Amino acid sequence: MKQLLWLTGLILLAPMGLVGCAPETETANEIVTNGEEGGTLTLIADAEDRMREGFVSKDGWELTFNHVYVTFDNIRAYQAQSPFDPDTESQPNAITFVELLNSPMTVDLVGGTEETPIVTTAIAPPGHYNALYWEMVTATEGKFAGSTLVLDGTAQRDGRTINFAIALDKPVAHFCGEYVGDERKGFLETNGVAELETTFHFDHFFGRSDRPIDQSPNDEAIGFQPFANIADGDAVNVTSQELQQLLTEEEYNTLVFSVTELGHVGEGHCRIEPL
Repeated sequence: MKQLLWLTGLILLAPMGLVGCAPETETANEIVTNGEEGGTLTLIADAEDRMREGFVSKDGWELTFNHVYVTFDNIRAYQAQSPFDPDTESQPNAITFVELLNSPMTVDLVGGTEETPIVTTAIAPPGHYNALYWEMVTATEGKFAGSTLVLDGTAQRDGRTINFAIALDKPVAHFCGEYVGDERKGFLETNGVAELETTFHFDHFFGRSDRPIDQSPNDEAIGFQPFANIADGDAVNVTSQELQQLLTEEEYNTLVFSVTELGHVGEGHCRIEPL
């Protein structure tokens, strides 16, 4: 299995309130924080149709989701002078960047009225925003305190139904390049409106039944069976700390890696670093 060195021995449980800081960009000559000129830049979060409609995991569980809560923080959008490659250790060579969010915000990716909920909106100078930094952090208050990601839904297989609530605490930072999809995003004109997107690929977490078991994303995904194995009757209600005790070491390491594979910009990849 593909593993990152920093994942070795890493646990999902982190101190409550752990929040990282967005990277400094020394080449930027302008910092805008909700100024009064330019256009409107909006960041949305997309969990994709499979999470809204349900799908079958790599191990045959039919999954449906009531809520998927993610807590965001420290979001910056960049106008990079050259395309930013997240596969390198560099940071965007930015001429302008905009601070879109600087305090934790919890968003329900599937349970609201919008298919792609808005995370944040800001006034920004015109130009092409072709790089993005964002953090998935631990919520510090409310019913999601202590978690970065909460999955609430139902799994069914072979006549068995399991209601699950999986609360994970794995703070990670995402360094992303330009959105990759059917249409390009991030082009903002004066007095105009532009959209950026964080995309969550949950098939990298649960896998998918329509792909070979030994190929991506299934070869790196935890699936649902490990959660079914620790169910108490027809329910699973667990936290990161409990999962570390209940799962095997291999299952837990796979879970950690699965969380880091969630964040994208469309089909574009992000560099992931722990917080």
